[in-house]
Amino acid sequence: MVQISKFRWIEFEWDEHNLDELQGHSITPNEAEECFYNEHEVFRNKKKPERRYPTYKLIGKTNSGRKLLLIFFVKEETKVRSSLGSVALIRVITGWEV
Repeated sequence: MVQISKFRWIEFEWDEHNLDELQGHSITPNEAEECFYNEHEVFRNKKKPERRYPTYKLIGKTNSGRKLLLIFFVKEETKVRSSLGSVALIRVITGWEV
């Protein structure tokens, strides 16, 4: 199980694919990122053979109080970018309001 709190730094990977997916569910990238920094719970998601990385479900709240469920994976865990601790490169795949 991935523990977001173990990472010193979190970075997010955004492109037209995941931005369009979130927009289709009326979620902004800022709202998705807020869920990682606010109180949240993380669970392992179902395995799918076509996915390169294990995926996770995050249930969290935005700063405005919206409760979101996000599907994401940790694309990279590295200490190269920061001498202060490990970095998680997070890619949000999709999400919904719950």
